[in-house]
Amino acid sequence: MSAPNYSPPNGSGWKVTGQQEGVQVDATGHVVTGVTVSFLTGHGVTGTVFLPDAQYTPDNVRNAVQAKSAILDAVTGLSSEV
Repeated sequence: MSAPNYSPPNGSGWKVTGQQEGVQVDATGHVVTGVTVSFLTGHGVTGTVFLPDAQYTPDNVRNAVQAKSAILDAVTGLSSEV
C-alpha cells in the first residue's frame, strides 16, 4: 500500500491509506471485532493499528496512528554503525 502523492514537510506526519474490518484475539483469548487502519509515515514507513469497534472513533484513530507513526519513524534508520 502506498500513497505516492503524500509528502509531508520535513518527513514529519502521517496519512491513513486504508481501513479494513476484522477480528483479533486478545490476551485472554476473546475474539475482538474492530478495524485495522493502515497508514504511511512521513518517512515512507507503512504501518497498521487495530482498534476495537467500541474504540473506533476519529480521535482514537488519530491518537493511535500518531503514536505508532512516531515509534516507526524513530526506529527507521537505527544502526549499530558509529
